[in-house]
Amino acid sequence: MADERTADQRTAIERTIERDGVVRFRLPADWTIRMEEHEGHAVAAFDAPGGGTLRLVTDRVTPPRAGEGGTVVLLREMALRFVRPDDPRCGDRLVEDRPEGGLIATAVLHANEDGRAEAHYLWMLGAEQDGRVTAAMFSFALPAAQDGGEPAVAAIGTADAAIRAAGFPL
Repeated sequence: MADERTADQRTAIERTIERDGVVRFRLPADWTIRMEEHEGHAVAAFDAPGGGTLRLVTDRVTPPRAGEGGTVVLLREMALRFVRPDDPRCGDRLVEDRPEGGLIATAVLHANEDGRAEAHYLWMLGAEQDGRVTAAMFSFALPAAQDGGEPAVAAIGTADAAIRAAGFPL
């Protein structure tokens, strides 16, 4: 039986997701949650009902040396590496301060993954916390052929709003 609720009705019911004691955010209840492994790391994956997958990994990094700007410098370096300044497949790069502290870095990557053309929308939330840099890194991936379609635009907008409103760092 088809779900006859409107998109607004389906997304009105949300669930709160907390990951690794680092980030807390809300997604519509109709997004499917599962775990993946990538290069030995646990990755939380959230499948949007209209297609596409939001993935999340978290990290805490201690600066290699005291002084020399410490966590402030490391946080900016991580954000700049995240937006891939030398990668011609990336565009729409932005690093900005968050009003509540820390920063958000965003970019869009167009790539071929295992022979499939894909679009990846990227977000990194980063902040200094207890002498370390804490980061939550999100990627919304979808086939390039779906990029710009109404379901994809809605899902990316939902992900963007959830990430920007996230409780971070916890």
